[in-house]
Amino acid sequence: MQKLELSHRSDLVQYALQNGLLEQPSDGTAAHLIGNLAELGYDARSHAADDIHWHHVADVVILGSGTGMMAALRAADAGLSVIVLEKAANVGGTMGISGGGLWIPNNYRMREAGIADSREEALEYIRHATLGQSDPELCESFVDHCNEAIEFLRRMGIAWCFLPYFNDYYPQFPGGKPRGRTLQPVDPTGKAVTGQELTQMMYHAALDRGVEFLFETTGKKLVLDEDGALVGVVAQVEQEALNVKALRGVVLATGGFDHNRAMVNNFLRGPLYYTSAVPTNTGDGHLMGMAIGAGLHNMNERWGWPVFYDIDHGKPINALATELGRPGAVVVNKRGVRIMNEAGPYDSVNRAFYAFDSGTYEYGNIPGYVIIDAQHRRRYSLASFAPGESLPDWIQSADTLRELASVLGIDADNLEATVSRFNDFALKGMDPDFHRGESAFDRITGGDDTRTNIVNPCLAPVSEPPFYGTPIWPGALGTSGGLHINTHAQVLNVWGKVIRGLYAAGNTAGSPLAGGYPGGGGTLSAGLTFAFIAANDLIALQSGYT
Repeated sequence: MQKLELSHRSDLVQYALQNGLLEQPSDGTAAHLIGNLAELGYDARSHAADDIHWHHVADVVILGSGTGMMAALRAADAGLSVIVLEKAANVGGTMGISGGGLWIPNNYRMREAGIADSREEALEYIRHATLGQSDPELCESFVDHCNEAIEFLRRMGIAWCFLPYFNDYYPQFPGGKPRGRTLQPVDPTGKAVTGQELTQMMYHAALDRGVEFLFETTGKKLVLDEDGALVGVVAQVEQEALNVKALRGVVLATGGFDHNRAMVNNFLRGPLYYTSAVPTNTGDGHLMGMAIGAGLHNMNERWGWPVFYDIDHGKPINALATELGRPGAVVVNKRGVRIMNEAGPYDSVNRAFYAFDSGTYEYGNIPGYVIIDAQHRRRYSLASFAPGESLPDWIQSADTLRELASVLGIDADNLEATVSRFNDFALKGMDPDFHRGESAFDRITGGDDTRTNIVNPCLAPVSEPPFYGTPIWPGALGTSGGLHINTHAQVLNVWGKVIRGLYAAGNTAGSPLAGGYPGGGGTLSAGLTFAFIAANDLIALQSGYT
């Protein structure tokens, strides 16, 4: 990229002033700043719409076919022409490999079942579940529109049922519900399905309404007109540029930045291991937005869950409360000290790994180690290996805890002391250290009500040899920070002003829930809802809305 010549600097200053990027200078400071930017190689003309040959034109251009599919379907159903640019060879993104559940307060299935809920309860619960770090206005917009999004999908032929577990993750909080807020999509036969089937149902509905999909097409640059409004996208197909004009606007839904090592290192708080996000999530939408001055939100956060790492096949395996929270299991660090409520929600459990040890200058809980006994192994799966199934070599076993500690590299004395303390409490059905088994979520997800000989369905001593152990790591469903949006899903610049024509949804947008995870499907529900909101805003342009 060539540097700006002096004759162009005043143009860039004027552009910045007109679009609210700079205040009117009184001493030439702004001009000096732009001059410095020019010396660094910034070229405003790289974002100008002049002299571009447009290969495709549509009312709405969407980057990403995961949560972006909602915006495509909604806009097309209202009669707008829509083009979706998808980096991968197929649809769905991370939504396509998700569980497919959506966290929807006060949904129609709750009403049918007589489960009371309200806007006020939902917002109070969100405030607690997000540690008060969520944006109140965005949360209100989510709660106010999430059921409209669900009703729209029902009209598209997608019905929903209750998910029997993974509902509100913190039902003990004010406004929390032990069941009812998480919905699972069902196919035409009424069978509950996952995100892959949900994606396909939405995809075919979009095709039926004329949405055009361009696969293996990567968005590279956003194009502005002389007034600073977004008018299109420069994409890349193989090594060729593809210019796509947007008559109404562009929706960025390219996912997170999990597979962009530089962004992970620069933004996330603590290391990222074994993300479950699709490989195409390299922060493309974030970078395109930042290049035209978009603001950022929550970039230090991720949607976390713990994982085993299958060395034999080079892949992560979910390490959830359905295994870790069962009676007869504990999780410790290499010092042999217990580190979490093993039956807790995966996102909050994942945060336990990031306790920083200022003495050793390390994240002392990475990795953690799952320790189970023979009773657990006979009854429950471990790393998805069913009882009786042969275990791989990366899951160790030993006749004593001390021997197992030696194999895993854990402090043996501390491990024995930790397990002894845990066993004493388990016999009494209590966990004063981490409160395991106290919440409805713990009992529904990790508990075993068939064990009539234990006091707490989540707690039993780790006492019967042989013992088994293996490392677990802080994994991620995806990053949750992104471009700063308002209640219309419009992207705001670094001064909080709307970038006209630009919208963001899913993990490309800073989540309205900040880093919190209120219940099963929390990330997908917010993504689809704000994609729906974005489409509604674009549709409203027909009647003169700006």
